[in-house]
Amino acid sequence: MRYFKGVGLMLVENRIGQYEFEICAVLSSLAYHIHPAIVLAIQERNSDEADYFKDLFSGRINIENYLFEGSACVFPGVRRYISGRGTKRCFNPELHAIIDDNEFPRHIWCYLDSGRGYSGPLWRDSGLGEFELAHVFTHKESEVRFETQFFSNVDVNLLPHGDFTCACNVVLLPKGTVRPTDNSAAIKAAFYQRYIDLYGEAPLNGRVGFRSELVPTWYESLVWIDPPLPADWSRKIEALLRYRTKRITQLMMSIG
Repeated sequence: MRYFKGVGLMLVENRIGQYEFEICAVLSSLAYHIHPAIVLAIQERNSDEADYFKDLFSGRINIENYLFEGSACVFPGVRRYISGRGTKRCFNPELHAIIDDNEFPRHIWCYLDSGRGYSGPLWRDSGLGEFELAHVFTHKESEVRFETQFFSNVDVNLLPHGDFTCACNVVLLPKGTVRPTDNSAAIKAAFYQRYIDLYGEAPLNGRVGFRSELVPTWYESLVWIDPPLPADWSRKIEALLRYRTKRITQLMMSIG
């Protein structure tokens, strides 16, 4: 119970804990995840191109934060824009990264839906504009501490920047529904378990031994949407991966 300071009567109470299952039951029926077959294709391409990106980054970007064994990062070298720091969609030497607000993660869903890269009109007219992106696991080092309780082993030097554009980690939820996944530990845990069920631990750099015993027992009662897999998904994802390599190459080669 929460009381206003200096007032003896209870005026407001945060009751979300009483309804976490009901809220998560709704979210599980609304959340779209990337299909595991698509993730596998991205992981295989990342393995094939790891040496190329290592040479391209040439000590300017730490490749290990983005491409590692099992990585499903779609845009290596790209991390989330930090308010007031750096220039968006450019390489920023002081941050050792290309920074972006949310354009790069949106490319993933745009290519899967329409076979084209993100633009404002495409996002709006395709219907994707009715959704928001939700990251399941954090892509910010400042938020890793919360996740440590859910794993038996977490690298103390973990910088999870690759999770910003990791295909496993970018979920679509209708506008206005994302906030509970940010503010409820139980709902976070349910989405963590869904991630593990779909993709395993391989894409989670520096986090090993997920503790399923910490997930609410009502998780097993949730009904999740099957991840979409269009008939032409392979062609669309191939186009996405060709685009990503070309785009990241151009950004790195433009450095004076």
